[in-house]
Amino acid sequence: MDISKITTYQSGVVQASAFRNLNKHFSTLLKEHDLTCMQWFVVGTILDAGEAGIKLTDLAHSLQTGLPFITNITNLLESKGMVVRRDDEKDSRSKFVSIVPAFVPECADIERRLREKMRKSIYQNITADELRTYIKVLYQLSKLT
Repeated sequence: MDISKITTYQSGVVQASAFRNLNKHFSTLLKEHDLTCMQWFVVGTILDAGEAGIKLTDLAHSLQTGLPFITNITNLLESKGMVVRRDDEKDSRSKFVSIVPAFVPECADIERRLREKMRKSIYQNITADELRTYIKVLYQLSKLT
């Protein structure tokens, strides 16, 4: 494939199609865990923040979405017993959210099972080098603002 011949709209269409396909597939894999993609992304981002958790505003910023959306998702995750919210000790207007300690091992299990299923489905026709390049490019593109 000569990428110099691809038009901007063709590139846009294929990027949108790839995103939709990956999102649909990932959603199917997460269904057995009673999670949506965005809920899993929120859980993972909170998990990455460590035991102290993360401010809701920082979480919204990290996921490039609005605070009301993040508040709704964290409310749902809290009702499922996955996360806990608490007031910021320095600013009562700010809220922190962290993973419920008992849910941390389940997060590791979900991650392990997702990786395994993705290797057998999405990545079966992609080499490790291609995947590394793809992820590297995604990280570079995510820095555009």
